[in-house]
Formats: sequence, structure tokens, C-alpha cells
Amino acid sequence: MTDQHDDARTPLPTSTARYGTLDGPSVPQEGPELFPGERAIARTKAGSREEMRTIRRHYNWVNMVIALLACAAVVAVALMFAPQPQGDPTREVDYMEVAATAQPTADFPLAAPAVPEGWHSNTATFGEDGSAAVPTWYISWVNEEEDLWLSLRQVGAEAPETWSDGALEGYAHTGESALAGVQFARYEAVDGPGHALLGEAEGTQLLVTGSTSWEQVETTVEDALASLGDAGEPAPAGEPEAG
Repeated sequence: MTDQHDDARTPLPTSTARYGTLDGPSVPQEGPELFPGERAIARTKAGSREEMRTIRRHYNWVNMVIALLACAAVVAVALMFAPQPQGDPTREVDYMEVAATAQPTADFPLAAPAVPEGWHSNTATFGEDGSAAVPTWYISWVNEEEDLWLSLRQVGAEAPETWSDGALEGYAHTGESALAGVQFARYEAVDGPGHALLGEAEGTQLLVTGSTSWEQVETTVEDALASLGDAGEPAPAGEPEAG
């Protein structure tokens, strides 16, 4: 009886050669590089609770960054629409002369209040302003030494409410003030320093805003009323009839 030898068989590949070690395949697979959180997600079973927990841990910080950026955008928009001084702070404008030149084209008397020493006007214009496109008399003053600003906006009494709403974007109503016989609504900036007074006199609406003190804003309003011909002073009482 002849001995029969089994033919030499090619050995089967080991599991390591076929599937790689526990650390991964022996030959790196091509593909995009994953972040640590994404690698953790890839190692979990699709649709498992572990995968969901890993996803939540990985993306929580992403949602936080998005929320912070959204808040920053809202604040930036509010500040952009809030009344701010216009023009070059170093520029000096004779707003009294500009008011005299613009007065013939305006349908209402233009206010031209005085400002204390250390302040100067850097802008004075008359024309359509704001989203309501209302003819507006505008003056801005700056105090470069103290980095402060003031502005006056004046429109006709018939101007729509949307004009004041747009001019006071970023401000909150905080009360009322009576100045020289005229009732003014008080507003304060929601973010950052800022005061505003809005009222009607001589057939016009006056809005004075500023980053300075309430006292300075109120004084500017009183001077503006006086420049309109003491429009805010109460009318004198009538003479008593002779008996």
C-alpha cells in the first residue's frame, strides 16, 4: 500500500492579516482625516445609544459657539441702528450758519441750541433721514477730550411714528420729564451709555440723544426750545377784568 501524502495547501490568512489588529487595519485606509469627536462617533455602532451620547457630547460646544455668535450679531445690529454722531470728530462745522441757510427750505423753525465750552459741532445737515425718509434737521456735537457726543434730530409734528421708532432703535422708554413747559419722553440705551429725550414743540418733534450726562442732555433740550422762540414757556395768564 503506497503512502499518500496530502498536497501542500496554501495556509489561510490569519484574522490579523485579514482584518487588521485591534488598533486598525495594517494598511491605512484612504479617506478624510476625522476630528477626535468624529473618530469616537465612527467607533460606535450606528443608531446605538452610545452613538447618540457621543454625538451630543461632540456637538454641544458647536451649538454654544453658534449661540454666542448669534447674540453678538444681534447686539451689533442694535448698535448699528442706535443714534450715533455722524462725521469726522475732528471736523468743526458752523451749525448756526448751516441752520440759517437751510431755514428757507424747511417747513418748521430749526432749533440751534448753544453747547458748553469744550464741545464743537462736526455735522449739521437738513434733508431726508431714516427709513421713513422724513425731512430732518440734524446736528451732532462732540467733546473730544472726554470722548462724549450729543445729537439733535428735528422733524415736523406730522412725521410718522416709524421715524421715532427707527431713531430710537436700541433705546428703552424709562419715564417722562417736563422741561420748560414741554413734556418729553425719557429713553436709555439698552447696551452701553446713552440717554434720549423726545418731545413736541412749535409744530416739530425734537429728539436729543447723547452719551453725556442726563443734565447735559436736558440742558441741550432747554436751549433748543429757547432757540425756537421760547416755544416751551407757559403762556402768561390773562389780565383780570376791571370791576
